[in-house]
Amino acid sequence: MTKIVVGIDGSDSAVAALRWAIGEARLRAATIDAIDAWNYPYVVVPGATIPLHPRADQAVDVEQELEAALAAVAGETDGVTINSIVTEGVPAAVLCEAAEDADLLVIGHGRHHALRKRVLGSVGTEVLQYAPCPVVIVSAEPPEE
Repeated sequence: MTKIVVGIDGSDSAVAALRWAIGEARLRAATIDAIDAWNYPYVVVPGATIPLHPRADQAVDVEQELEAALAAVAGETDGVTINSIVTEGVPAAVLCEAAEDADLLVIGHGRHHALRKRVLGSVGTEVLQYAPCPVVIVSAEPPEE
């Protein structure tokens, strides 16, 4: 069966990406893996990697983030199977690994403010570089004229 992987990060663009993937899944008779990945923040200094105040509830927050994205499109999912996946790991690496057996990887444009809205974020840049399948990047904002 055809599979579409969608990256979720709590942004409006991620919801737009999920919404776009639902339409595409209908056309392809595909299932969707909606994935929200998290990792503890850290700083790398010569000779060490130092964790920055890991939060015990970080995984719970990310799970709620994914649930909110799924709730936002709940009325649009008829006939489409969506697997919700929360996992620890670097988001771009997690998405690329999940896409190893996927036909398409869909992500949102990211959470940039107005000054940087035309710049692709680090996850998007890495996904475009390393994804093992075609990538679609969806923006929540309409294109400027």
